Amino acid sequence: MKEMWQSIKDFLARDWTPAEKVLVILCAVLAGIVYGFLLAPIKRGISCGNNNGNSYVQTDDGYWLDDED
Repeated sequence: MKEMWQSIKDFLARDWTPAEKVLVILCAVLAGIVYGFLLAPIKRGISCGNNNGNSYVQTDDGYWLDDED
């Protein structure tokens, strides 16, 4: 266990090139995005509105429900 912590400390303490810094940050951001999608409570998307659209339903006898006869 000590060897693992020592290798992590050595990894973080070394000199980084700008390209390595960008890649590490990019990997961390993308891993966070994937992690967030997997744990998100909304799985079927977001619906804006009340789904009370301008649709008409036709009954079996051929009359529209909004017709007043």
